[in-house]
Amino acid sequence: MSGAGTHGASEQALRELGARALAAARAAGADEADLRLAVGREFTALVRLGEIEVLKQAASRTLELRVFKDRRQALLALCEPAPAALPALAAEAVALAASCAPDPLHRLPEPAAYAQSSPALDLRDASGGPPTATGIALARELEAVAMAADPRIDNSQGAGFASGEGELLYMASNGFAGWTTSSQFSLSVMPVATDSAGERVTDGWAKRSRHFSDLDGPAGLGAEAARRVLRRLDARSAPTGRFPVLFEPRMAARLVGMLFRCLAGDLVWRRRSYLAERLGTAVASPLVTLIDEPHRSRGLGSRPWDGEGLPGARLALVEAGLLRHFATDLESARRLAQPATGHGVWGGGVAASNLYLAPGATSPAAMLASTPRGLIVTGMLGGGFQSASGHWSQGCTGLWIEGGEIAYPVREVAVAGNLDEILGAVDAVGDDLDFSLGAVVAPTLRVAELTVGSR
Repeated sequence: MSGAGTHGASEQALRELGARALAAARAAGADEADLRLAVGREFTALVRLGEIEVLKQAASRTLELRVFKDRRQALLALCEPAPAALPALAAEAVALAASCAPDPLHRLPEPAAYAQSSPALDLRDASGGPPTATGIALARELEAVAMAADPRIDNSQGAGFASGEGELLYMASNGFAGWTTSSQFSLSVMPVATDSAGERVTDGWAKRSRHFSDLDGPAGLGAEAARRVLRRLDARSAPTGRFPVLFEPRMAARLVGMLFRCLAGDLVWRRRSYLAERLGTAVASPLVTLIDEPHRSRGLGSRPWDGEGLPGARLALVEAGLLRHFATDLESARRLAQPATGHGVWGGGVAASNLYLAPGATSPAAMLASTPRGLIVTGMLGGGFQSASGHWSQGCTGLWIEGGEIAYPVREVAVAGNLDEILGAVDAVGDDLDFSLGAVVAPTLRVAELTVGSR
């Protein structure tokens, strides 16, 4: 691990510490308890104009304990936990639980519900990654590549290399114990360019991977960052009206994230999602299939089990436009009287793993060529989304299309609509899905018509 050392925590030592914490919770009067014991090491190198601005190396060890007493629950955390501190932590947690409201659903899963195995996901780079000097050199090279692409690129907000690795233990007093290790690497850069009017614009590019050998190199990343910032120069206002709108992959992923939030069981059972009553109905175009896949090898969101120790599996939440499943943790599954789907967050809540919109068969170039006039959204600024109504309004930057070609960049564009209508109007899905962009990804999308206006 770059600059952070390569020696992980001892699994046996952490398991012994976890067992002591659970025993302390029971001794303090808890009916049940579970915990997360996380150990991590990270390294970050940020450079700007070739000079190091940030060089950070850090390590952490945190124990988070949750106790259940008379159907009341409480959570407490302890940094750098020592065995001698566990009885006091447990006693404080039990005392805190006594002041909380009871709920019949505040209890651990049945033992048979836990994941029975941990699939091999290859989430840890055994090499430890590059040494510190190499990480710094990569960031410098990446910035240099981006800035050398064009004289109009005359400044930089910096480039960075980051790496991290860690171990996670989840244990429950009713028998479950799960152990996983992982690593992650990233490279990013934000060049600045000046247009003919002297106005400066910035854009950037970044990639992530579980293994250092899978990370894109500075040449490709720098060239893409330069291309992205240069295409924003000399931007104009956009026409106002209703037009086809294309969303580049990173922007399409934002829509996917909004859709998933409306499928999350914690919002659904509270009726804070516009999709709460729509299970089994059409919620999007037949071109839209939304999949969550927790067991993807080397996936940026992969996990052997969810935050509650429950198993997950590849799940089509939306299939050919039809809403097939809500994503549930244990509590929302119980409230909705549905099976838990393995999307639980420890302590409460719902989260995706590797969430993606299935690619189509249309290339982005063909999508552009078949659009007579419209907008390509390349960035989003501010804006808001209301999960209860599905209303979405967003400030955007982008590129204007005329005659199936990019005509000029646009800025200060407002795009608005209802997510239900937006997804229903998807008339083309790209073939350019890229899992290295994050844990939530999508290909290029085209919506047949959206309201577009200049600010």
